[in-house]
Amino acid sequence: MHIRLADSQDRIEVDRIYRDAIASAAWLPDSVRRSDVSFDADSEGETVHVAVDETTGVQGFISVWQPESFVHHLYVDSRFQHQGCGTLLLQSLDTWLARPWRLKCIQANETAFAFYKKRGWNVIELGQSDHGPYWLMQCESIPIAN
Repeated sequence: MHIRLADSQDRIEVDRIYRDAIASAAWLPDSVRRSDVSFDADSEGETVHVAVDETTGVQGFISVWQPESFVHHLYVDSRFQHQGCGTLLLQSLDTWLARPWRLKCIQANETAFAFYKKRGWNVIELGQSDHGPYWLMQCESIPIAN
């Protein structure tokens, strides 16, 4: 698997992964899960990198608002979760994104929170969004271990 900048041919798979993740996210309000989401609309102006396997294609992606080093989206196709794809996507930031990195993690998304904590992200602030309370998290460096 390798990480690269997304191109126009990746958009269909990225959008499918995004829609599937939103639709199955029990931690999101029902109104959001049932809405007609569009990755292109929800990530306008962001830099997108994909995790690609030569056999299976796009396995996941990370979308970043680069001027603020803000990770807006990180999703892995459900068929490939818990295989290191998300970790590789985060580690790839070292090659192209200034630190510190920040993201918002909805508090109800306990799986994502544990994932980020294990990889060196720390809570720096609490906030409230349309999707519920969130933690603003920051990463100064990524531990080597998965």
